[in-house]
Amino acid sequence: MTRRHALVAVWTLPSAILVLVTALTFHGFRIPPPDRLDDPARASVMAVLRQALADQAPGPCTVHAPLAGAVAVSVWTSGRTVARVDGYGADVAAATDHAAALLRAHPAVRQMLPATRDAARIQVDIVSGTGPLGGGYWLFDLLAIPGIGDMLAVNPGVDGVGAELGGDHPTLLLPHELVASKLLAAKRPSAELPDLAMGMDLDRIRNLLASRAGKPHQPREPPLSFAVFRFRTDTFVERRDHAVAPLALYRGIAAARPKLTGAALRTAALAGAHYLVEHLGKNGRYVYEHDLTTGAQTDPLRVGGSYSMPRHAGTTYFLAEAYRITKEPWLKEPIERAFKHLADLLANGNCATRLADGTEIDCVLDKGEVIAHLGSTALAVVALAEYQRATGDDRYLPLAQRFAAFILYMQRADGSFRHLYDATAKQRDDKSELLYYSGEAALALARMYVVTKDERYAAATERALDWLVGWYDFMLGGFFYGEEHWTCIASEAIWPRVTKASYMEFCHGYGKFLRAQQPEVGEHPDEDDLAGAYNVTPFVSPYNTPAGSRTEAMISAYLLGVHRKAPDAEVRGQIRDALAYALGQQITPDTDFDVVGNADGGMPGSPIDRSVRIDYVQHVCSAMIRASEWIDDPAM
Repeated sequence: MTRRHALVAVWTLPSAILVLVTALTFHGFRIPPPDRLDDPARASVMAVLRQALADQAPGPCTVHAPLAGAVAVSVWTSGRTVARVDGYGADVAAATDHAAALLRAHPAVRQMLPATRDAARIQVDIVSGTGPLGGGYWLFDLLAIPGIGDMLAVNPGVDGVGAELGGDHPTLLLPHELVASKLLAAKRPSAELPDLAMGMDLDRIRNLLASRAGKPHQPREPPLSFAVFRFRTDTFVERRDHAVAPLALYRGIAAARPKLTGAALRTAALAGAHYLVEHLGKNGRYVYEHDLTTGAQTDPLRVGGSYSMPRHAGTTYFLAEAYRITKEPWLKEPIERAFKHLADLLANGNCATRLADGTEIDCVLDKGEVIAHLGSTALAVVALAEYQRATGDDRYLPLAQRFAAFILYMQRADGSFRHLYDATAKQRDDKSELLYYSGEAALALARMYVVTKDERYAAATERALDWLVGWYDFMLGGFFYGEEHWTCIASEAIWPRVTKASYMEFCHGYGKFLRAQQPEVGEHPDEDDLAGAYNVTPFVSPYNTPAGSRTEAMISAYLLGVHRKAPDAEVRGQIRDALAYALGQQITPDTDFDVVGNADGGMPGSPIDRSVRIDYVQHVCSAMIRASEWIDDPAM
């Protein structure tokens, strides 16, 4: 199969199947959304529970709203649930009073110090509707995937799962508890598509329910097979200061999105920069990943593991970009610390060499590596050049020039690049081709032209972009694209030295292709919170990184249109929709109640992936800071 055939297959086959599955599953399993309590009613419920947490006799709740199950109450302290009770009654008022009595008597609450009680935050989940989990559509059996309807019926982060396991009331796993258990998006239906993760692990969820009911499942026993059901909730949580009405939640985050303005984007981008600076080790290496549920963090002093040098360089590029645009003085030292780490790696590495014509080249190698990746060096150049653009300080220029010479050495005559280099054998790999690297290399050369005006870099950038854009010159090339966000960023970065209309046309076509994956409000039932993200089906929770990386590309695509007096209004709308989504996903002081450790400003992997990696923050916040410069200007 050729690269083009593979590209067509990857985009068409999964989408066609999953669109059909989407329609059938929503038809058979959907639970209507709840009639949510208003602000005064939420505040009234919370006041009763807050009195109970403070060990005061709570006054009776007066919110006589209908109820389809329990009023579940979770008490959060330092990002962890320390107490959980389920209240029952004829309506919300009666169930809240029951929950308050249980909460006041809870052993963990009785042991809490007054200061801890004051700082704790209460979350309420009011069960508003239930539905079956099962059904067995004939089509799934025909496709030899029986049970996929059960696997996909849960709307991740929205639905909870329960079971009647004896006792007076059902055993419940709340929506956020399913997310924390990492049992959603846990199945891979196709061995040929290993990255397609979707659906829940129902066997393990049954085990978890049994354990909560006091009937733990033994590993050697057959899988449990009792019936389970789904339920939906009206969910809200106390804000950090407890001073205003509780915050309505949907899929674990604030139900109401922040207003999209340049100021809001700038504030959010700088919050992301603060997160990265606080997660930067003294050695200039980042805490690569932070698990929000457990608080576990990767060690910046540990060499190897999953640490990515391209992402290190890309993250430092964002910090330099943020410094160039905002001139915030606290950014400068961390950027230089991250650069020093690169310099230390070079001093201890073995990539430096002199070519036959006398040119000195060097490349980025992590400790212990012998194969250099083009992307690591390319993004290092982008970061170094961005710092020079921001400060006018050319102290890193000699280093950037050696890196850029390596990139030129890796470029072929037709504009394409070799992506791997054996630093020990001093040999380029002519076979391997990896995602992103060619576009990153093109951007690096474009940025080098901007800071040096050396025509070698401009010519090499043009050759690279001609190859990247020209690759799609086949019958279906305008209908299918790979991940070409770096290509579009580089196309705008080299303007006005290179002004080919084909670059703008390519990027506008890429934008149209991406918009087909960007749902609008009302397009998918109960998923308006995901509008603006990029996804192929409601059953695969959208990753947050594409909302950043693709928006970076679309900002460049839009600016190419502005440069040519032909701005694309649809691209502008696409940018706004993605940024509105991303603003709602970022961790803030109001939404960090379930975060272990300090992660304000961080960007989780997805609405149901409770981890933050440095590149998640980099891409989203880079898009935010770039858009903040012009998003309020109606003439742009």
